Amino acid sequence: MKNLVLTAALLFAIGACDKPAETKPDDPSAKNTTTTNATATGAVTTTAPAPQPVSIDESVLSTPADFEETAEKAITAKTYKAELASLETDIAKE
Repeated sequence: MKNLVLTAALLFAIGACDKPAETKPDDPSAKNTTTTNATATGAVTTTAPAPQPVSIDESVLSTPADFEETAEKAITAKTYKAELASLETDIAKE
């Protein structure tokens, strides 16, 4: 009886482990290829529009150097522990 239960459990486990047939994801490069449709007047070719490059004005980006002078004035040897605790609290909220 014990062997029968173990055999049934083993067969069930093996049956549950079978993977479904894998499907290949769509090839993104195939979406950008030229498609041709034959018509009575000839072949018509259409292409997907090329994506426009994104441009970012680097002068509006903030860097750590932008805040260095303010931090040097605001954080002193006496206030660094309070500032650190404040930062840790802000990080913990996220």
